[in-house]
Amino acid sequence: MNRFQAAFKVLKGVVERELTTRSSYDLFGTIGRQMFPIPTTKDFIPVDAHGDVLDLRGTNTNAAWLGLENKMMQYWAYNYCSPLAAVIDRLAEADTNGKIEFVNDDGDTIKNIRKIPILSRVKKLLDNPNPFQTWHEFNSQQVVLCKIFGYCPVFFVSPEGMDKSYTKYIFNINPFLATPTINYDFDLYNELPPIKSWSVRIYSQHLEIDSKDILLIKDGYIHHSIQTDGLPISKIAGLDYFVSNICAAMEADNVLLKKKGPLGIFSYDPKPDMAGSLPLNPKKADELQEALKSYGLTLGQLQYVISKIPIKWNSMSYNLRDLMTKETVRQGIDGICDRFGYPAELMSGKNATYENRNSAEKFLYQNNVIPFSLRRMNKYNDFLGITGSGYNLNLDYQDLPVLQEDLLKSGQSRLATSNSVQVDWVGGLITWNEARLLLELDTVPGMDIYYNEYIKKYPSVIPINNTKPIADAKVA
Repeated sequence: MNRFQAAFKVLKGVVERELTTRSSYDLFGTIGRQMFPIPTTKDFIPVDAHGDVLDLRGTNTNAAWLGLENKMMQYWAYNYCSPLAAVIDRLAEADTNGKIEFVNDDGDTIKNIRKIPILSRVKKLLDNPNPFQTWHEFNSQQVVLCKIFGYCPVFFVSPEGMDKSYTKYIFNINPFLATPTINYDFDLYNELPPIKSWSVRIYSQHLEIDSKDILLIKDGYIHHSIQTDGLPISKIAGLDYFVSNICAAMEADNVLLKKKGPLGIFSYDPKPDMAGSLPLNPKKADELQEALKSYGLTLGQLQYVISKIPIKWNSMSYNLRDLMTKETVRQGIDGICDRFGYPAELMSGKNATYENRNSAEKFLYQNNVIPFSLRRMNKYNDFLGITGSGYNLNLDYQDLPVLQEDLLKSGQSRLATSNSVQVDWVGGLITWNEARLLLELDTVPGMDIYYNEYIKKYPSVIPINNTKPIADAKVA
């Protein structure tokens, strides 16, 4: 092994030790040591409001991943793992495309809600939820909090003794700042809620909010095994390995860029006919190092070195691909996308085709955004007293271009079905009511007749070319 191979081996060992002693123990890498929002000299992440802390440094050489079941850790994961934050923020932005609408029990949109007092009050509330937020800001914040913590308490400020449709303001409460008070009298046979109240501290103000004024929006499905408050586990829990590896891989790239050592070595190049060489003294070495600053890739620098003595260049480099950090980050992003139901094709770096991205966007809305909005709006309907009135609050996404294509295809399919049924009807293969059933329409009493009977009974409504769709024909 020559001295240059030995130098490369030493450099590689330094990098590996750096990654082992710093990143492998720390969920967020070195940056985790500065994440606490107030000045501190301790290397820790706080885990609760009682002063308990979690040491980041580790005590051995084994890889370590810190748990993400804790609200504090979920908060930091969102703040310092950019791919995780990107997925959550994109889900919130996609949800914001929904338009508030009210429909009747048949699914028909209510055009004039002013004539329906409860709908008019709710619409006014949602248009201006509070003095600090628009509906879109309020809605996006709610989605983000649900995705980070698994739930979001919504505080309804309403007059005492009146139903919630008279609410004046609504506020999303950050679960990071809210602590539920358990109702220990709760059981499955009474109507008492599992949470008695919510203790909320915002700056120096402390609020104790009764659970009857809190609408609890949930994103998760499974409750924590050691809790009795009925709150779901965040989807971030279980991403420990992915988040840890992403942060460690990003720091590995940063460490290599900053501490990879010299680009190479200028050394004396002895020739066979030369008796020997004299090493540079420290002063001459410093002069050479200073002179090399004149060389570089900018227009004002020199690109070629001219020497009076024979020298050679020995390159020292470390291929970042050998660490596979890009593959680690990509794997972590795919894992996060799978956990949150966000199509990985929509994340940068996948180089997906237009068709794939188009299908991915449809999947996003049909299998994630719309189902989640339906669950949330059902909660609003119950809490605001709309349920049972014959109307429902809904978020409509049908105007989105990516979903318009499905509407067009649906219309074309219905037209083809209508024409097919028309052929069978005119051909005398089915009765009038059988034709309507095939078109998913209600039957008409006394219309179990065939085409030839229909002509005799209603000659005035039969078009000359007999191509009028059965769904549009009128009974005289």
